[in-house]
Amino acid sequence: MPSSNNPRRPQRKKRYSKRRIIFLSITSFISLIIAGLAIFVVVAAAGTPKWNPSLLNDTKQSSHVYDKDGVEFAVLHGYENRQTVEYSQIPDLVKKTFIAVEDRRFEQHFGVDPIRIVGSALNDIRTRSTKEGASTITIQLARNAFIADPTEKRFTRKIQEAILAIQLEREYTKEEILTFYLNRIFLGESSFGIQAAAKTYFGKDLDKLTPAEVALLAGLPQAPSQYNPYIHPDSAKARRTIVLGVMRDAGIITSQEYDQEKDAPFTYVEAMKESRGGAQKTEVASVSYKFPYFVDYVIEELETNYNLTPDQIFSGGLRIYTTVNPKIQTAAEDAFADSANFPQGINNTKVEGALTVVEPSTGEIQAMVGGRDYTPRGLNRAWQSKRQPGSTIKPLVVYGPAIEKGGYFPGTVLDDMPVSYNGGNGKAWTPTNFDTATKGWKGLITMRHAVEQSVNIYAVKLLDLIGVDYGWAFGKNNLGLPLEPEDRVLSLALGTTHVSTKDMAAAYGVYANNGVSVSDHAIVKVEDSKGNTVITPKVTKNRVMKETTAYIVNSMLRSVVTSGTGVSAQIGNWAVAGKTGTSSLPDNLKNKTGNTDAWFAGYTPNYAGVVWMGYDSNPDLDKNGTPGPYYLRSVYGGSFPAQIWKKVMTAALKDLPVQTQFEQPSGIVSGSFDTKSGLLPSSLTPSEFVATEIAAQGDLPTKVSDVWIQKEVDADNPNMLASPNSHNTITKTFLNLPNRDPSWTWPSNEVPYKPPTETAPNNSAIDPILDSALVPPQDELPPDTSLPTPVLGEVNYDAKTSRVTIPISNPPGNEKYSVIIHIQRPGQPIGSIPISNPKGALSFSLAINDKAPTPGSYYFRASYKDPKKSDVGPSSNTVKLILTD
Repeated sequence: MPSSNNPRRPQRKKRYSKRRIIFLSITSFISLIIAGLAIFVVVAAAGTPKWNPSLLNDTKQSSHVYDKDGVEFAVLHGYENRQTVEYSQIPDLVKKTFIAVEDRRFEQHFGVDPIRIVGSALNDIRTRSTKEGASTITIQLARNAFIADPTEKRFTRKIQEAILAIQLEREYTKEEILTFYLNRIFLGESSFGIQAAAKTYFGKDLDKLTPAEVALLAGLPQAPSQYNPYIHPDSAKARRTIVLGVMRDAGIITSQEYDQEKDAPFTYVEAMKESRGGAQKTEVASVSYKFPYFVDYVIEELETNYNLTPDQIFSGGLRIYTTVNPKIQTAAEDAFADSANFPQGINNTKVEGALTVVEPSTGEIQAMVGGRDYTPRGLNRAWQSKRQPGSTIKPLVVYGPAIEKGGYFPGTVLDDMPVSYNGGNGKAWTPTNFDTATKGWKGLITMRHAVEQSVNIYAVKLLDLIGVDYGWAFGKNNLGLPLEPEDRVLSLALGTTHVSTKDMAAAYGVYANNGVSVSDHAIVKVEDSKGNTVITPKVTKNRVMKETTAYIVNSMLRSVVTSGTGVSAQIGNWAVAGKTGTSSLPDNLKNKTGNTDAWFAGYTPNYAGVVWMGYDSNPDLDKNGTPGPYYLRSVYGGSFPAQIWKKVMTAALKDLPVQTQFEQPSGIVSGSFDTKSGLLPSSLTPSEFVATEIAAQGDLPTKVSDVWIQKEVDADNPNMLASPNSHNTITKTFLNLPNRDPSWTWPSNEVPYKPPTETAPNNSAIDPILDSALVPPQDELPPDTSLPTPVLGEVNYDAKTSRVTIPISNPPGNEKYSVIIHIQRPGQPIGSIPISNPKGALSFSLAINDKAPTPGSYYFRASYKDPKKSDVGPSSNTVKLILTD
């Protein structure tokens, strides 16, 4: 076969367009993603809990509670507030509302709602958040029944929930799933299922519920604690209104019913709060374990902070590690069990109390007691009772903020005198001190003295100076107090807000911790039944004030315990700082003597503790309009509350190395100051008003005191200003306080320095004998001016010998002269005594015939005399001696 004459062409390499390359890359990338997702789903699905329908009927495991040392002290297994109902017993109003709110395509989907998932994802993208939920009713049931830790946020859990939800839909009808869900769902206040919740919130069965009541229940699953009407009525009402709107839009209720129901009051809730302090909690099967008040708070923290249900807490087999210190908790419970630590109650009603102790450096709650007689899951006054703190609030919203702001120090002086402010209600507000009526006004006092003696006027004036907004913000933002906008008033300085012992212990702990705030907590960690850690609290630490501020407040509160209203809280040589407080009686009891609350807040470098005492109900009018009797009589923060505090803290500090002082940071200086002005002492400041004080660097005064002046007073009338005719005057130092009302009574330590307002009358009218006798008559020969004029000094008198000594000028060359003393005795004419060779002083006896001189005013003048002549020289100045009985 002939060969071809055409040469073979070389084969071209296959080329791909850029578009094709991009397409293949994207396809490969998507394929990898799909493969990765498939692998992830397979792995997640492999971890899905084993299908166990019996879990829908609750398999229970007890939970165990441990103290700070890891020692078990309580086992939790409870009787739940669970009341099941059949599908036929559930009103259509309830079924339709829950479906409309929680899963409106419940009847159409197969356990997972793809439409809802896509919509949720788009909303998350649009709002840049992950708040949108895609859980169907079936998924919620699967989560609560089968997932060990329903609070876990991992994506694998979502896949497992979806698998279990699909399985549920295969095994049960929609009616059965809805019934399981409505009987099992947690609706707050330890209530499982809608029947139990209906009893908890409304005291009635399901078939008696109104649309507003159904709306409240249907709104709770999203956040049972946040929308709980017992705790957050405003949020509960707002959520209920949203649900009522959903019901209206779905045709479940009419627009007219919506308008009628949206403002319905929480009548049953308010009645329960008034009569029992709140809803009936889940009862535990046994309360024989130790530290029940502390355990109740741990349960509350698990429910509120970590969204665990009572079912999980009491029946989930958890291992709950807490911060409780057995030594301190036991001492606290023993103190509350001893009736000698409380005043006598009225009408068989006990005076109640509460206590919280924290470790400031860690934020761990070491002990908590919420009353004298424990009721299972009842009122825990340590954190639930919000009472007026009285003067214990002052260091938190007045003194600490002032020191932090700068320009103030413990020696800052304000005047404790009457003051009046606009009360905002058309009336004047005129605060007073607790002892004004009995001890009067205190006058010019320092900040340290005001803190020691719990002076109200000083605190109000200082808050006014630094600004109410500043003090309020410091207490709320820096110290974590639960202050409300309506607390932003001057009376905040006197403790008119409402707080618990837990709030106050955490706030005072910031000072003990040198200005660092650590979030308080009662839980260290929680493990599930398999030993996996499911909860680890996030403990935050923040410096909220300067170290110098904390130290200065510590120093002032230390003075409260060493020499102020809290002396009964002293513990050996320990550095103890503290503050007492009482709250005033309401207006209907203003004519009574007593108070509604008594507090002691104290701390050492190790622990901060706060004790409250009072009746559960504030004084009120009884049915006949008579003022109620339930208030404290002669009970103050420094009495019974401080007594309990000391007993508990003494036990807490046992076996610890004694710390005699709070650690002083750098930046603290000290210096002398005038205690009546808060400025540097002047040359006129009396020594008794010069003291030494500490301050943050830059806050010691630099200006010299200007409150002191000098005036001439009449020697014969020292309480009167000298007149032009006064023969003898004295220069005295006085306080210059022109802004004080003349009608105000000065305190005893200032009275000697109150300037006279009257001038002494003419001396001739007072002592005519002195004027006529000692002034040489004009018709006689003038004195011999060749002789010198003597000058007399201050009179010295020896009462035992009746002897007078008067210094006299004795210029050189005068030794040759003798001296004539002219003496004016009370009510007698002038007499004279010659004295030779005076040698610088005149000394003679006032006794006559060995009889002591009579009381009264004695006047002395002297003249030189030449022994060789009969003439005398000019008279000296007059000096005076006053003798008293």
